[in-house]
Amino acid sequence: MNDKIKLMQIVKKKPKAEGLASWSKTAERYAPGRYELLTGVGEKDSLKKVEEFQPEIVLLLSIAEDGNLKNGLRLVKEIKRLSSRTMIFVIFDMLDDEEEVFDEYIGGGAYKCYTSPASMDALFHDMYVALNKE
Repeated sequence: MNDKIKLMQIVKKKPKAEGLASWSKTAERYAPGRYELLTGVGEKDSLKKVEEFQPEIVLLLSIAEDGNLKNGLRLVKEIKRLSSRTMIFVIFDMLDDEEEVFDEYIGGGAYKCYTSPASMDALFHDMYVALNKE
């Protein structure tokens, strides 16, 4: 039985091998042996994987970099529809109306939002808390 927590990152384009290795090292550093890592690339691939794997946590990375916050919000809502128990964490690059955007995303189903660069200590702590592990 695999008791690891499924942690899925969603990115806009396929990460290079170094990027995946770096993400794996980061997860291992902050939570050794705790996560099974998955990656979704773009909306279609990501939603298919959410439906198939039902990850406990989804991490949306830089989804607002093109300035289209509505697309990211729609993606959050669709993830919640496909997997209502999934906790969604969103990391934005830069925002003008940070508090308003965060409130909108949380209202749409996100658990927590951050602006980049996000503290990895805080992120991994918040993911642990979200799953009632503390």
